[in-house]
Amino acid sequence: MRGNNLKMLGFFLVCLAVQMRQTHSFSATERSTNYYDPNMKTKIASSVAKTERREVERSRVGREICERCNRPPPLCVCQSLPDKLIDTSTSVLILQHPRERRRKSLSTVPLMPLVLEKCTVKVGYNFTREQLDLVTECLDAGQKPLLLFPGPDAISLDDYNNADTVKSLQDREQLLILIDGTWGEAKRMIMQSPELIKNCQQIQFQSETESIYPDSLRKEPEKHCLSTLESCAHTLMLLEPSSERATESKMFLEGSMKCMVDKRMSVSESRNREPRFAKDKQKIFKKNKRRHEIKQQLFNK
Repeated sequence: MRGNNLKMLGFFLVCLAVQMRQTHSFSATERSTNYYDPNMKTKIASSVAKTERREVERSRVGREICERCNRPPPLCVCQSLPDKLIDTSTSVLILQHPRERRRKSLSTVPLMPLVLEKCTVKVGYNFTREQLDLVTECLDAGQKPLLLFPGPDAISLDDYNNADTVKSLQDREQLLILIDGTWGEAKRMIMQSPELIKNCQQIQFQSETESIYPDSLRKEPEKHCLSTLESCAHTLMLLEPSSERATESKMFLEGSMKCMVDKRMSVSESRNREPRFAKDKQKIFKKNKRRHEIKQQLFNK
């Protein structure tokens, strides 16, 4: 592998020589030994060494991942999941910010399709009704989707003054839309999706429950702020107060999140990590040694 890298470097060296546009002629030996200044030689050797390290990394077998929850064994949450998906009357549509999708280790959204049968996740910065088949089908049926997001026109599901309005929502199957992201990201998604918002009925609730997330893992803006999963579980109970499936879904949703948090905390404590920017001296020595070897092979012939 190392021999091939060195052979392939010839073309790269010639290209560098042409780019520098020297007017005098020089031999192939001069090109490889005398022409490049020490800094350039070090950069070339470092590049070859880095290529070697990447090839080694790519040749390694990936770590074991659970087929069901898509997590490594120490973080597997399958023990907290139901035997089969729960079919609630309410369909759930999650509009997820791309940045939130990259926060996989602590995101609650990947757990939700493992519990709920009617759960769909769409990723993007903004949305229109035409992009979302579930929204289009709901509107074509003469019904507005419910968007869980606070606002002056939002219906409070736990406000007794709105009992009649809330009862009318509870008497039929609903499409519940959730926004997944930080508060800032969620607000921007709402602002950039005016057509979708106009075709939805906003809903909200007043929660006195603290999030399952400990501050050491993920700090919420306020104590009463909940994750997307917790908000979904609470809303399902408000929309289907007498449904055993809603009660069951809340139990498994919150149970799977608690399992995820507990295992993440356990793994973090067991690792006893060094400071973030600590350097492995042995690793640095090996890298520098290999770079020096390549430099000797290329330019000291």
